[in-house]
Amino acid sequence: MTRSILDLFPVSVSLDATGSLAVAGHSLTALARHYGTPLYVYDAATITGQIAQIQDLLAQNYPAALDVTYAAKAYFSLGMARRLAQLNLGVDVVSLGELRVAQKAGFAPERVHLHGNNKSESDLLAAVEWGVQAIVVDSLEELAYLERLCARLRRTARIWLRVTPGIHVDTHAYRQTAHPASKFGLPLADGQAAEGIRRARASQWLKLTGLHTHLGSLVFEVEPYCQAIETLLELAASQDWVPEELSPGGGWGVPYTLDDPQGEPQPWIEAVTGAVKAGCARRGWPLPKLLLEPGRMIVARAGVVIYTVGTTKTAADGTYFVAVDGGMADNPRPALYQAQYTACRVDLPNSPVTRKTTLVGKFCETGDRLIPEVYLPPLERGDLVAMPVAGAYHLAMSSNYNLAARPAVLWLEPGKVQTLQPREEPHEGGWWLGE
Repeated sequence: MTRSILDLFPVSVSLDATGSLAVAGHSLTALARHYGTPLYVYDAATITGQIAQIQDLLAQNYPAALDVTYAAKAYFSLGMARRLAQLNLGVDVVSLGELRVAQKAGFAPERVHLHGNNKSESDLLAAVEWGVQAIVVDSLEELAYLERLCARLRRTARIWLRVTPGIHVDTHAYRQTAHPASKFGLPLADGQAAEGIRRARASQWLKLTGLHTHLGSLVFEVEPYCQAIETLLELAASQDWVPEELSPGGGWGVPYTLDDPQGEPQPWIEAVTGAVKAGCARRGWPLPKLLLEPGRMIVARAGVVIYTVGTTKTAADGTYFVAVDGGMADNPRPALYQAQYTACRVDLPNSPVTRKTTLVGKFCETGDRLIPEVYLPPLERGDLVAMPVAGAYHLAMSSNYNLAARPAVLWLEPGKVQTLQPREEPHEGGWWLGE
């Protein structure tokens, strides 16, 4: 079956009476004119559908306790967090800021996990005092540090150990997190992970309940997950310890272009649950609580960013540049990871694509290229361009580079538009111009 660029947009995408793009029944042209651009929109139907699919697949394939915890680093604002908390999700956080947002949004502490390779005292104290479900310890040094903090507080903390299993996955080097040279986790190969289990089990103030690993992100192969799960189980067995909880992280891929694999979650979930069940059966162990940590899978496709075209020009070598009013400040992924995207005109999404175009941002960096090569119809100043699959790691990694204002972010349901984040404005008294 021939795929269309519309297959990358949210599930509620449609064409309005003029042939222009709409999401949840709302014209993207009208939204852009009212709220300005760059403009990010999130489709409620896509998010709720993704969550339901993941939860249903887990329930069908895993006959024991389980949980789906959203990876907040994909995108987390108070408005988004409140909606996710109402959708039967837990959350994993990596900073005091994300933890406080999770608290205010209504997440229950027993469904919150604190990650990070260099947690501050403030991060750890807040997690211990709130009573989060697990602090995911990342090193032997952090294990000792957390134990001292808990002794000072006279409070016991539930912990997991993050294990680095020495597995390479096929993704960009910056998205690989489980290889032997990773900055994350306790290495397995040199005995640090085993030592972590021994020390944690001997501690008066730490309650070790589980093991965790994370292979990386935008992974489309199931075998590394199966290998990682068996590695965690074998590590536990070597210490004569049966974990109560197990998490192989998240990281399953989603398509950003029509050339990418489709990234359906079913193969991933079936492989992960199958590996845990088989590994525990071989050892005669009860099934642990299984926790998955999807982030990108939940919000990436739900998001669309709309830009306004400004300058168009042809370079001396023939490269045709189209510059838009956003770029690396709201989406640094192309500059960081050479991430691939596609785009279309908002008012002519299905029009013939006739010109090879380099879509660039407005920022003072040569690397500010949103799409190095994409075929688009003719564009001129004032036209609107939509980029799908914009819901993950754009806004979360955004900046005020060149003192650019962060864009407005909307939540769309049929007949309803709500603001998740208002557009920043460089007004007098704001941080741009204030004393």
